[in-house]
Amino acid sequence: MSLPENSIYFVESVINESRQLIDRGVWDIRMARFDSWIKQFCGPEEEYFCACLLDQLTFRTTQQFEASLRSLFRSNLNGKIFTEFSDLELLGKLEERKDQRLRVVPVICESDPPTKSGPLVLRRLQRILQIRQKWMCWPWQAAEMIHKNEVDIIIFVDDFLGSGVQFERFFKQWKFHETSEEVSYFYAPVVAHQQGIKHISTKLPFVRVTSAETLNVSHGFFDDAVWNQLGQGCVSANDAKIWYGTFTEHHGIRPRDMELGVGDLALTFGFSHSTPNNSLPILWYENEQTGWQPILER
Repeated sequence: MSLPENSIYFVESVINESRQLIDRGVWDIRMARFDSWIKQFCGPEEEYFCACLLDQLTFRTTQQFEASLRSLFRSNLNGKIFTEFSDLELLGKLEERKDQRLRVVPVICESDPPTKSGPLVLRRLQRILQIRQKWMCWPWQAAEMIHKNEVDIIIFVDDFLGSGVQFERFFKQWKFHETSEEVSYFYAPVVAHQQGIKHISTKLPFVRVTSAETLNVSHGFFDDAVWNQLGQGCVSANDAKIWYGTFTEHHGIRPRDMELGVGDLALTFGFSHSTPNNSLPILWYENEQTGWQPILER
C-alpha cells in the first residue's frame, strides 16, 4: 500500500493528540490500555492504519452520554409522545405518584448478560432525571401488563441502535408484535444509525423511533469520503478495506466472521461504558489465542 507523503507526521500528530485527549479525560481510556493497543501495529503501513482509526474514533464520555439522554427525554422523545404539550410533560408524568399507564423498559433478551446496556440506561435515567423506579419494568413485566390492560405507552430505552436486527429479535421474543394495536410503542436509543431506523420502520412499522444522535453511511470507516481525506489520493476506501481484511485475518480479529461489525456498518464509535458491536472489532475484540488486545471496552 502506497502511503501519503506526510504519513509519518500524520501518525505522530494523531498519536500525540490521542494521548492528550486521554490525559484531559476527554477519552475515558486507560493510558496503559492505549499503549498496549498501538504497540500491536508494527511498521509504517500498520502504524498509519492505526492512526487513521484513532483519527476517526468518536468516543462519548459519561458526561456526554448523560447529556444526550437528558436531551432525548426532555425534547425529542417528549415531542413524539406528547405533541401538544411542553418539553417537560413526559418527565412530569414519570415523576408523578399516580400511575399514568406509561412504562420505561430496557432492551434486553433472556440470553443477554447482566452487563447489557439497557439496564444501565435505566439506572442513568433514574439518577439524572429522578424518574420513579415504579414506572420502570422488565420486558416480561411489560408484556404481562399489556395483556392485563394496565398500560397504554411503552418506551424502550437503549444506548445504541445499529442494524436494527437485535431490536427486532428482542421485540418478537417478548411477543410485543402481537399487541401492536393495544399499546403505543416508542424506541428511544441515545444514538441510532439510519440503517437500523429503516429496518425497524420496515419490520416493525408501529414502533416509533427517536434518538438524540443519528448516524448514517458517512460514519462508516470505509466510506469513500473518509478515505478521500485520509488517503490523499494514495489510498482509496477499497484499498483500505482490503488491507484491513488481511490484517484482521492474520490477527484473528473476526468474532463470528464479523469482520466489519454487526450489519457491516464498520463504525468507529464507542461509549465510555461499552462499544457497540456495529463498530469495527479491531477496536473492541479480544483474542486470547493470538494475543490481540482491544482499545475499547465491549
